[in-house]
Parts: sequence; C-alpha cells; structure tokens
Amino acid sequence: MNASEQRLNPMVSKAADKKNSPYTALDIDRLRIGVTLQAPIYEAEAEKNILLLARGKKITQAYIESLKKRGIRSVRVHERDLSNLMLPDGESQQSEPGSARRLKRRRTQLRTSASSRKRQVPETRQAGSPWQIQTSSFLHQVSPVQTTDYVPALQSKYHEQFRVLTKATGEIYKQLLITTSVSMSQLNNMTDVSLAQLSDDLDLFVLEGTSPVEDGNLCRHGLQMSSLALAMGTQLGLDRDTLSQLSIGCLLHDVGMQKITACTSLSHEPASQLERLEVKKHPILTYDLLNQLHEIPMVSRMVAYQIHERCDGSGYPRGQQGNQIHPLSKIAAVADEYINLVSDHALSPGLLPYQAAEKLIFDAAHGKYDVQAVRALLQSISLYPVGSLVELNNGQRAQVIRTNRQHYGTPIVKLLDGSNNETILNLLAHDDLTVVRALSRNDLQPAAETSEAGIICQPV
Repeated sequence: MNASEQRLNPMVSKAADKKNSPYTALDIDRLRIGVTLQAPIYEAEAEKNILLLARGKKITQAYIESLKKRGIRSVRVHERDLSNLMLPDGESQQSEPGSARRLKRRRTQLRTSASSRKRQVPETRQAGSPWQIQTSSFLHQVSPVQTTDYVPALQSKYHEQFRVLTKATGEIYKQLLITTSVSMSQLNNMTDVSLAQLSDDLDLFVLEGTSPVEDGNLCRHGLQMSSLALAMGTQLGLDRDTLSQLSIGCLLHDVGMQKITACTSLSHEPASQLERLEVKKHPILTYDLLNQLHEIPMVSRMVAYQIHERCDGSGYPRGQQGNQIHPLSKIAAVADEYINLVSDHALSPGLLPYQAAEKLIFDAAHGKYDVQAVRALLQSISLYPVGSLVELNNGQRAQVIRTNRQHYGTPIVKLLDGSNNETILNLLAHDDLTVVRALSRNDLQPAAETSEAGIICQPV
C-alpha cells in the first residue's frame, strides 16, 4: 500500500491547540445516566471528531453499554456538560445522586478544574487538512444515524422538493444568461431547503440527490452534485455559511455550458477535438459571468471555476494542482464526478454506484482527487452507496438504505426476500454478515443470470 492509499485509512491525529479546546476526555464509566446533553460528545481516541451523541440527547444505560460493545472506553465532553455528566468519586452509574448541595459544590470544583488543568482533548484537525469538526459545524444539527426505513410521506416530500428546486435552478440559469443578474434570496432559499432536508434525514437526502441524471440535464446535474457536496462538506465539519457558499458554487458551475452550442451533454466526451476544447472553456465562461455579480461570494465563484481541476494537474481549465485548488473545489470535484459516473451518456451507460465509488477511491489513491474528500463521500453514501443492491455472504440479497458514516463498509440494509415482511439489518451490529458484491437490477431477475461476478473492494 503506497502513501496515498494509506491516507484513506484512519490516522492518529496530533493533539494540537489543546489549550483552546472546550472539550475534556472522560471515561464512560464516569458518565451520569439521565443527563441531557447541551453539546455533542465525541469519541476520545479517534483520528478526528467522530460524533457519538448529538446535542439534546440523553445519556442512558443502554447507550453506555452500546459504547462498550464497540470498544469505546472514553469520550470527549464539552465544558458546558462536564459538571453535570461527571460522576463524583465513589458514586456509581447505578447509585442515587448525592445531595443538591454536594452536587453544586462538585460542579463548581469541576468548572474551576476544567479551566485550570487545561487537559482538554482538541477539536481534531488532521495533519495538513483544511477541515475540522468544531462547535460551529453543521454536523451537530444532523439527526443521528437511524436504523429504520424511510418515512413514505417524507420521501414523497423530498422528491417533490427536488423537482421544484430543479425547475428553480433552470430559472436562475435563464436569468443569468439573459439579464446577467441573479436573485441571491432565491439561491439562499434553495440552500436552506437543502440543509433542512439534510438535517432531518441525511440518507434520504443523499438517496434523492445521487440518482442518475438524464443526459444533458445541466440544471438537475448541478442541483444533485450540489446536494452531494453539501452532505460531504457536512461530514468534513463545515459550518452553515461555508456550506451555503459551496452549494451556490456547485449550483451555478455549469451556466457557462449554456453558451457552448457544440456540446449539449454531460459526458465531457464530445466527438471532435474542437468540441473537447470548447467544453474546457466553460468554467472560464462561468467565472467571467459570475464575476460581474458581486453579490455572489468569491468562494462560490472559485468553486464554479475550479470544479474540473484535479489534484494531479490533469484537470481544466488551467491544469492547476494541489494547494492551487481551493479546498471547497476539491469537494465539489468529487461530487461532480460521482454524479457523472453513475449517469448514462450518449456513448456509455452509467456505472453501478459501487463501481463509481470504487473508481474514485482508486483515483484518489493515485493523486487525482483529494483523499479526505473521497472519504467524506464514502461517509455520506457508504462504500455500497445508498440505494444500491447488494449480496451478503449468506446469499441473501438486500438494498442499502442507510449509512453508518465512518463505518462506511458496513451499511444498514433492507433484505429483499420477496415477502411483505421487510427486515432491516444494521451490518455494524452483525459481525457474521458482510457485503460480498454489488448487484445490478438484472441480477435480481431469475432468468437473467450472468456469469460475471462483482468485484469485491474492502473499505480502505
């Protein structure tokens, strides 16, 4: 395994900026049961902030037992919760709390101790990474991982909202091209809708946002890769304002394609050399247009301009590489390529979602895409992306319905046994069950047996 491939594996982070962190490491046996959290808590020994329990959730005995089963012995808690959460010496998680006076005195002692000892675990930043999870990260507003199927009414609502947002994107494109103006209130409203969807049910949001796009539908493509980039940016710890700037840049990045009449598809594989050269001009046309609109954030303009650049310098329009590319553009590039890979084009059918994820992993390991951006993609959609059909090692077939975030090789699946009794399994809780291959729709047809086995790619 080379150095680039190793970067896709978890790494031990350096404890930098300890003095500035409001978080303190605490053994899980010292957690007081029944306390409602004022701030999220994280795994203490992970290479970056792995969210364990969101703000507003309550510490329960079942939750503590679940942590122990996962091998987690300590967590990081915010100073706002420390005095409430930490059991005094001699008091067990099963015993009754002490007197109100003793608790008040203990809380005062803990607050003083927390500010003087400076033993807090930092809000982790991976070496060389522009991203980190901190108290302002939008990730804290996202609902925890669910182990249930989608709510039908919510699924219908999301589907309709995506349809409306696609139409709104088309209207924005027309307005830009005809009047060289844009409604920022409309763009901000679209981002607010998307973030609300993501917050309520990230998996359903991703499912709707990663479906294949009809060839040539630039507006739908821009909306969907914007949605996927939002999910990825959330996993990387971006705050709401930064996510909004990322979303706007993604939504508008293809407006320059509307000025190019030689190519009307998203395949990026036009027939002639002249057409290929024309396509490579569209980021410049987009940037020139957006640069006339000072209300559009500069970061959004840069995302639209650099979305087709690649970390190894193989992209366009400038062949920039590495640190020459804005970090948000690196996120957008991965989201854009994933949607492109799973969509059908005039010259080639789309890949299975798993195959698309596998290709991006391979390309990131060889320096084409940002490693952390690809990891964020996997945390958002799973190694076997949401909506995928898979076969388990016991021969059962299933559909991936939800992710387990950092544990992206063990998604939550719904068994396809042909009955009306829908069985949902969280593979993270079943050590004896694993995904062995991805399936196509044809694989589910008894008469359409194929001899070609799927390729197995273990999580990296």
